[in-house]
Amino acid sequence: MVRTRRFQLGVSAVVWLGTLAVPAWAQPQASEAKPAAQAARAPGPATDTPPGAVEPQPPRTSQAVLAATRIRDGDALMRERRYREAAFAFLDAEHAAPDHVEARFKLGNALAVLGYYARAIDEWEAASRLTQDAAIRQSAQDNITRARVKQGELGASPQAVGQPPGSGPVADTTRAQARRAYEQGVQHISQRAYGPALQTLTQALQQEPLLTVAYIARGSANIGLRRYAEAAADYQFALKLEPDAASPLYGLAEAYRALGRNLEARDLYARYARSTAADVRPELKEESRQKAERLR
Repeated sequence: MVRTRRFQLGVSAVVWLGTLAVPAWAQPQASEAKPAAQAARAPGPATDTPPGAVEPQPPRTSQAVLAATRIRDGDALMRERRYREAAFAFLDAEHAAPDHVEARFKLGNALAVLGYYARAIDEWEAASRLTQDAAIRQSAQDNITRARVKQGELGASPQAVGQPPGSGPVADTTRAQARRAYEQGVQHISQRAYGPALQTLTQALQQEPLLTVAYIARGSANIGLRRYAEAAADYQFALKLEPDAASPLYGLAEAYRALGRNLEARDLYARYARSTAADVRPELKEESRQKAERLR
C-alpha cells in the first residue's frame, strides 16, 4: 500500500471492478433536462433571512474546510455501503473546492462502485491533472484502465455512457417527491426555520440532483444559519447549472461578503444589478448597485 501525505490509495486496493466492494483505501484502518428557473422560484436571501443576517463577521469557514468535512462524511457512508449517498457527499466536496484532488479521486471511486464508469474516469482524469503526486497519478491511471474494460463489457448502459446518479430520467413519482420537499423547504425558510429547511431541501436534491432552484433555496437556508461557505458552494453550483440565472448571483454575493471576500462580492452585486434574467427581483437591483458601490 502506498501512502501519500493526504490520503491512501493503492493499485492493489482498487477492487470495485469485480464486485460492489468498496475500494480498500477508502476503508478505515441518475438524461434529465435542467428545470427552468421560472418553473419554481427559489427564495432570495434578502427577503427570506433575518435583516442584517450577513453583517456580523463570524469565524471564517473556508470552502476547503467544507470539502474536507464532506469527504469525511463520504468516507463514513462508503464504509456503510451507502454508495449513492457517498457519491453526493464527495460531489458536495467537489462543488466546494473544484481543485480538491482527494474529493475528485474519491468521487471517482464512488461512481465506479455504482457503475458510472465514464463519470468515474472523468473524475480520475481530473485528479491526475490536478496532482503532482506520481502515486496518485498511477493509481488513477490504473483505475481508468480497469473502468474502460468494464465499459466495454457493459456496452451502452446509462451508467457506462457517463450519466451521474440522478441525472438520467427521473421518475414522475420521484420528481413529485422532490418538488414537495422543495416547496416544504421554501415554506420553512419563509418561517425562518432554517434547520428544517436545510434538511428538506437536501432531501429534494437527493431525489432530483439537478433541481437548480433547490440549490438556490438551500443556499438561502445556509445563509440563514450563517453557514456562508456552504451557501457559497450551493450558489456556485446553481450558477454552473444555470449560468444565466440571477438569483444565485445575489446569494453568492451575500455569502462572499460575509466571508470577507469583498471584491468578488462587489462584482457579483454589479452583475445582478445589470442582469435582465427572468428571476431578477426589481427591488434588489438598486440594492445590489448600492452594495457594489459601497464595496469599492
